[in-house]
Amino acid sequence: MAPVADEINAAASNADFDRRGNDGIALTDVDVKRINPTVIKFKWSSHRRSPNRFTVWLRNVKTQEYYKARGTVWTSAGQLQIGLGSLDHKKGEYQLVLTKWNDYDDVYARSSTFKIRNSDF
Repeated sequence: MAPVADEINAAASNADFDRRGNDGIALTDVDVKRINPTVIKFKWSSHRRSPNRFTVWLRNVKTQEYYKARGTVWTSAGQLQIGLGSLDHKKGEYQLVLTKWNDYDDVYARSSTFKIRNSDF
């Protein structure tokens, strides 16, 4: 029985970083709308064990810097739109990251990479 348990634990520890089922927050849709100015619309799903609130960040993939896009988001809302004001005209490749409230090291969900250009500001 121990080898089977070890395999299950190893599989769980190697699970997709974007999903943490116990937290219950998962990105379901991310859309970068290139209007003037560009906005990012996104949706998430949650369940009863989800935290009441979380923080939204834009993470520069190259520099690993985090820019706070929205300080407090109430989980029950289910969708949100953010602008690029926190980036201060810094173009590059970014990810949308949902984290524990005010703690970018505790990631709940992360989007795929998207590019922000000069024309997006």
